Amino acid sequence: MEQEAKFLQVLISSELRTQGLRLLEHLISKRLIFGGPVLSCPARFLWKNEIVEHDYCWIITFTREDLRDELIREAEKESVEAICMITFTPFDGSPAMRALLQQAFHEREKETKPVAYKAAVAALTFVPLSEIPKRTVSSFGDLNKVQPTDPAR
Repeated sequence: MEQEAKFLQVLISSELRTQGLRLLEHLISKRLIFGGPVLSCPARFLWKNEIVEHDYCWIITFTREDLRDELIREAEKESVEAICMITFTPFDGSPAMRALLQQAFHEREKETKPVAYKAAVAALTFVPLSEIPKRTVSSFGDLNKVQPTDPAR
């Protein structure tokens, strides 16, 4: 049986949302990160012995532990910041989330560049109460295929 990879949760800084989205896209296309949100909020930093305040952004994502240094090199190469702040935290998630990451990074070295975007638009829908228990992958069920086969999801 193949040994399960170790994963890290990653925070990557960007000064603007557009910079964060550009960096996110670049790192996903290299299959160095799983992807995730670019969050923006007010922030204060100690910079050159002065407290500075402005909105700031963080990419929240995941990577395989063995891709850490390559991720840093690529992020620093693409970032427009003076210092691209990147932090790594050991990842401990549900079995379903670990299986999803395992599948996302499986044989990444052999894979081609990901398809840019699904040709669809996100939409909210009403879910009958009777379907809710079957809608989410169980961390305690079969995790060989965690992504849904339903083309609408």
